[in-house]
Amino acid sequence: MTRATILAAALAALICGGRAMADDFTLLRDGHPRLELTAAEIEQLRTDEREVARVAAAADAIIARGRTKSYEDYFVTLPEPEFPPEHDDGWPYWTGVGGEIRSAMEVTARAWVLTGNRKYIGWCRELMLAIAGWRQWTDPWYGKQPCLDTHHLTRGMCAALDLLWNDLPEADRATITDAIATKGAGFIYEYGNDPASYVAQPGAWPNGYAMINTELGVAGLTLLGEDERAGEWLSQALDKARLFFDEQGGIDGGLVEGFGYGSAAIDNLMYLVRKSDAIVGVNLFDEPYLAVAVSFPAYFMVPGGGSLANFGDNGSALGESPTLLGLANAMLEVEHSPLAAWYLRKAGQFGPEIERLAEAPDLPTAKHFRDIDWVALRSGWGDSGSLLAFKSGHVAHHNHLDQNSFILAWDDEWLLNDPGYQIYSRPYPPERNMTPEMIADRHAYTYETVGHNAILVDGEGQLAERGHVTGFASTPAMDYTRGDASECYESLERYVRHIVSVAPEYYAIFDEVATGVRASAPQRTVEILLHTTPDGKFTVGGRALPVGESREGQECAVRRTGEAVARFVEPERLMFEHRQHPNCAEYGHYVSAAVPRVTEQTISWVLAAGPAGGVDVEARAVDGAERAVQVRVGDSVDTIALRSAAGAGEPTEAGDVSFEGTVAMVRDSREGVHRYALVEGTRLLLGVAELIASDVPVSAGAVIEPGLLRAGITCAEAATVTLYCPVEPNMVRLAGIDAPVDVDFDEDAGTVTLALPAGSYELLVRAL
Repeated sequence: MTRATILAAALAALICGGRAMADDFTLLRDGHPRLELTAAEIEQLRTDEREVARVAAAADAIIARGRTKSYEDYFVTLPEPEFPPEHDDGWPYWTGVGGEIRSAMEVTARAWVLTGNRKYIGWCRELMLAIAGWRQWTDPWYGKQPCLDTHHLTRGMCAALDLLWNDLPEADRATITDAIATKGAGFIYEYGNDPASYVAQPGAWPNGYAMINTELGVAGLTLLGEDERAGEWLSQALDKARLFFDEQGGIDGGLVEGFGYGSAAIDNLMYLVRKSDAIVGVNLFDEPYLAVAVSFPAYFMVPGGGSLANFGDNGSALGESPTLLGLANAMLEVEHSPLAAWYLRKAGQFGPEIERLAEAPDLPTAKHFRDIDWVALRSGWGDSGSLLAFKSGHVAHHNHLDQNSFILAWDDEWLLNDPGYQIYSRPYPPERNMTPEMIADRHAYTYETVGHNAILVDGEGQLAERGHVTGFASTPAMDYTRGDASECYESLERYVRHIVSVAPEYYAIFDEVATGVRASAPQRTVEILLHTTPDGKFTVGGRALPVGESREGQECAVRRTGEAVARFVEPERLMFEHRQHPNCAEYGHYVSAAVPRVTEQTISWVLAAGPAGGVDVEARAVDGAERAVQVRVGDSVDTIALRSAAGAGEPTEAGDVSFEGTVAMVRDSREGVHRYALVEGTRLLLGVAELIASDVPVSAGAVIEPGLLRAGITCAEAATVTLYCPVEPNMVRLAGIDAPVDVDFDEDAGTVTLALPAGSYELLVRAL
C-alpha cells in the first residue's frame, strides 16, 4: 500500500468514525454559557472585586486603542474593522492582527458578564458583527487553506458568542453563528477531509494542525444543539486530537518543534480535551501520550526553575520561558500528577494542589527523547545543580543547523546558551528596525551552526541534514549519550560526539572527527564553539580574553552568577579566540577552541559547572590510551575511556582499566572502588578485579557507599550479569520485574550474579 493510499484509508476511517459519533454527544452543560465560564462560575467571579476590576481595566484599555497595534503600518480599526488591506510582502500580518481581535472579543465579553456595563457588550457586538461580515477568515496571501488567523478568529468568536448568547438579539446570534459555521468550522472541516492538506496530516505542520483542529472542536462544542453539523465537527476534531497524540507526542513525550510551538499545539489540544470532558463527557485522558507528556518539560527545566532548553525556534538567548502549562494544569486537575505539580512549581505557579503534590521526582537523571533525539543529562532533581541538554535530531519544523550541539545550565541560568528563535532570511516589518545586513547576520547566527555549541570545519557549518542519537545509557554511576552528525558536514567522513555525565560533578566530552580515508585524508581545522549570554564573561587560562583576541591554552571558563569550566585534555593546547558575531550582541558572544591539521582525531575535554569561583577541574590524559581521561574528584580518581578506535574486537586498555564495550568509567581511591559503569559491553576490569561481566552486551553501572550498592542494568536480550558487590547483603531489592529472578552472591569474590530477561532493572543491596 502506498503512503498516499494509507493516508486516504486512514482519513476515510476517521470521517466514517466522525459521522458515526455525530449523534452520540450528550450535553452535560445545556444552554449557554458553557465554554469559558458557566453561569455559576460567573456569579462567583462577580463577588471577586479585584477580578472584576482587573477585567474591566483590561477591557477599557482595549477599547481605548481604537486599532490593532501589532504593526504600525498594517492594522485595522476597532471596533468595526474593515477587511484588512491586501499585501504581497510575504509577512504573516494576519496572525498578529487576528490574535489581537480574538483577545479584544474575549476580554470585552468577559467584562460584560462580570460588570453588566453595556458599553462592553455594545463594543464587543460591533466587533463580532464586523468580523462576521468579512469575506473569509484567513489572509488571501496565504492561499486557500485555513491558517493561524482562522484559529484566532474562530476561537474569539466562539468564546464571545458563548458568553453573550443570552444577551444578543436573535438576528445577531444567527449572523455570528452562520459566520462561525461557514468561515470557521466549515472551512476547517473541508480541508480536514482533504488528504493533501496539512489539516489532515499532523506531520506536515504540527502546531498548525493542532491549533486549527482545536478550533473545529471548539466550534462544535459552542454550537451543539444549534447547528446540526456541530456533532460532526466535534467528532472529527477529537479524532484529529488522538491522531496528533499518537503520531507527534511520541512514545516518550518529546515534541519535534520543541517547547514554544509544541506548547502551542498541545496546550490548544488540551483545551479541547478539557472542555470536551466537561461539556459532553468525552474523556481523552486515556491517551498513552498523556501519561508521559509532562516528563518532556520536566527533564529540560533548569534546576533552579523558570527556564527551559530552547533548541530551535524557541525562546531567546536566556532560554525558553516555561510552556506546556495547559498540559501540566490539565494533568494536575484530572490525574493529580505529582510530576505536573513539581513542574508547575518550577514554572512559578502556586496553589493548594501544587503545594500538596509537588515533590522532587524519583526519576533517572538522564532521558533520551527518542522521537526527536534530544537528551537531558541532569546532575539531580534538587533545586540546585546542572543540566546539560543535548540535541542531534530534526532539521525541519522550526529546528536549526545545530546537530550534536548542547547547552549547559547551572541553577536557574544558562551558562553555555543557544540564541533561541531564529531571525528568518526575509524582509521584516519596519517597526523591527532591521536592515538587510542585520537580517543576514542575525539569520546566520540564530539558524546556522556558527551560533550554536557544535563544531565548524575550516570555518564552515552544517548542511541541512539531521543527526541521530545513536547511543544512550543511564545508570547510577554515570549517564551517557552519543550523537552522530557525520552526514551534516560536507568536508567530514565522521563526526560523533560522546558525552558522559558523572553526576553531580562533571561531564566528559569526546569529539570524534575524521576527514576522510586515512591514507588520503585532507587536513582540516576543527573549531569547538562555546557560546554564552550577553552578560557572560569568558576567561582563558584564568585571564580575561577580550573580544577579537586569541590565546593558546588548555582551559576556558565562562562566568555569570554560576560558572562553567572546560578543560581540554587531548590535544593539550588549543587556540582560543573570543568572537562577537556582527549585529548579534543581544544573543551573546562566543569562544572558538581551534584544533588545526586534523585528519582523524578524538578531542577529549571535561566540562563542569557550579557557583562562580567554586569550579575546579583537574583532568589529564591516560598514558598509553588514545581516547581516555582521568578526572580527580576529592580523594578519588575517575578513569573514563572510549573503545579504542583501532581495537575492534579487542579489549580497550586505559591505565588499570580494561574493558570490552563502547564506554567505561571507574572511580577508585585507596579505600577501593566507589563507582563503575560499562555501556554496550560484556566485561570491565580494574587490574585483575572483575567489576562487570555478561554473556551478552549490556549497559550497567553501580555506586558503592558504606553498606550500600545501587546499580542499574539494561539488556536488550536475556543476560547473565555479574557485578562487583563488596556489600554483605541483608536486604536485596530488584525493581523492573515482577517474576522471581536468580540472584547469587559470592562473598569471596565480592560479586552478585543475576539471570535477567531483556529489560531495564534497578538493584539495591543493603548491608546490616
